[in-house]
Amino acid sequence: MRNPWVHDEMPEGAGTGYNGHVRLLATLVWGTLAVGVGGFMLLSGTGIIDPALGQSAASVISYVVTAVAAALLLPLVLRLVLISRLLATMVFLGGSWGLGRFLWTRESARIERLLTDSEGVGAGAESVDRLIEVVDVAFAVVTAAA
Repeated sequence: MRNPWVHDEMPEGAGTGYNGHVRLLATLVWGTLAVGVGGFMLLSGTGIIDPALGQSAASVISYVVTAVAAALLLPLVLRLVLISRLLATMVFLGGSWGLGRFLWTRESARIERLLTDSEGVGAGAESVDRLIEVVDVAFAVVTAAA
């Protein structure tokens, strides 16, 4: 029985993907997102710009920017897996470090306040304080080495 969805008169290159304006538009959109999110992360993480928003709105923006940056990083890592696993691992670790550093820089005071002021921590508050100090020192050492 013949499949009615298969057409013999279709050219060979018909199923090779998007060409022309669609590919250009996709490149433009992804490039704009990458530059916008990356620029905001760089400028905000280094303290050059500081949006004058309330504390909760700034936290929401931090989490949204981090999520969008992670979503932009994922296709790059998946594409690099086809080329080299080592290169993909390095990009993944570097991107994760950058995202973690950005989030820690913007939200460290809030995270520390939530961890140390909570009654649920109780006797483990000293351990949490030491863990926070270790994370701060580790980020400072890695930043100084880079």
